[in-house]
Amino acid sequence: DGGSVDRDAQMCGVRLGKTFKNAGMSPTITLWYDNLSGTSDDDATGGDWGTFDVMYDTGHKFYGFMDFYLNRAGANSGYFGMQDIALKTKMSPKPGWTFKADLHHFRTAVNIAGNDGDTVATTKLGGKMDPDLGTELDLTLVHKYDANTKIAVGYSHYWTTTTFSQANAGGGANGATAGSNANDDADWAYVQIDTKF
Repeated sequence: DGGSVDRDAQMCGVRLGKTFKNAGMSPTITLWYDNLSGTSDDDATGGDWGTFDVMYDTGHKFYGFMDFYLNRAGANSGYFGMQDIALKTKMSPKPGWTFKADLHHFRTAVNIAGNDGDTVATTKLGGKMDPDLGTELDLTLVHKYDANTKIAVGYSHYWTTTTFSQANAGGGANGATAGSNANDDADWAYVQIDTKF
């Protein structure tokens, strides 16, 4: 129970970006890295909770538009934490238009294939697993229609892995098929009109 667990968790993030204002389309490129700690074998043995809790839903502002990592306590990565290694780009092909492309690669923070997470992984996932949680590509085109209206069109694709499947649907939760066969890739698209009155 919560009263018998000590929290020892942390999160760090690094952003390195550059906008080329004098180049055509004013491209911006950002290298992005977030590390949210997870619960390792040592944590479990010592009665520590090592999984970082984001406390509040961050929406898809940080970890991909498909919202696979909204669980504030880290359940979507099996409580093994998460690394988000991303490349984000933005450019303006013409006035009033903005195109964005974000590529995220997700991994568990705990090496569940190695000695620091294999025991817990065997218990939770049925065996040692690869730390690879999958990769997501987000494409967005935004048009500033007028001073009060923006129109956005987006498409995302998620290349999933067996580890992602086991961490999210391995137990058959939410109507999913139990086991590693529930690991099809996913696509998502949207059109959004934002008008301010």
